[in-house]
Amino acid sequence: MKRVRVKVAVLIAFMSISGCNIGSEEPAVNGAVLFPGQSIEATNKNGKVRISYVTSIKRKYEWDGKVKIVKMIPRKEPFSGRLGLYQPANSWGLNPFEIRLVVEEASIDFGKEDQIYAFLKQSSAYMDWAYTSDGLVVGFGRTPSRKQSNIDLWQILLRGQKPVGLIGARREQIVLTEQK
Repeated sequence: MKRVRVKVAVLIAFMSISGCNIGSEEPAVNGAVLFPGQSIEATNKNGKVRISYVTSIKRKYEWDGKVKIVKMIPRKEPFSGRLGLYQPANSWGLNPFEIRLVVEEASIDFGKEDQIYAFLKQSSAYMDWAYTSDGLVVGFGRTPSRKQSNIDLWQILLRGQKPVGLIGARREQIVLTEQK
């Protein structure tokens, strides 16, 4: 019996040293934008969307009268220069008539200001962006042929800092709220 306790203690010590989260469903997420108590609401040509923090890896999305809590995947390695969270919604699950919700949330750090504008322009064909002058960005787009809605939340950074005075900012279309 004593040997079993020692083996369990050694296993627990090894797991905690190696970074395993025993009993924790709240992993740390690098590059997330929302924090506990925060919600963001944005309006663009595709309608209104609201994103709310639920847990470190769950967000509540509200759009078109629909509400969905999404368990997202934290990125362990950078993808296109960003970490954060994503959910590709690669299947319709049990209901092929349900709208697929493809979502992403991350901080994106650019080296030059013109890279920010190029990034926003390159994806504007399918996504309408609303953003603040300090780089808080919400995109909401639809792909009817795929029965899909895309919602992206970004905090754009310029050399590690929030930018100041981004051209094209539409502050009136974004409301960030914090509940204490």
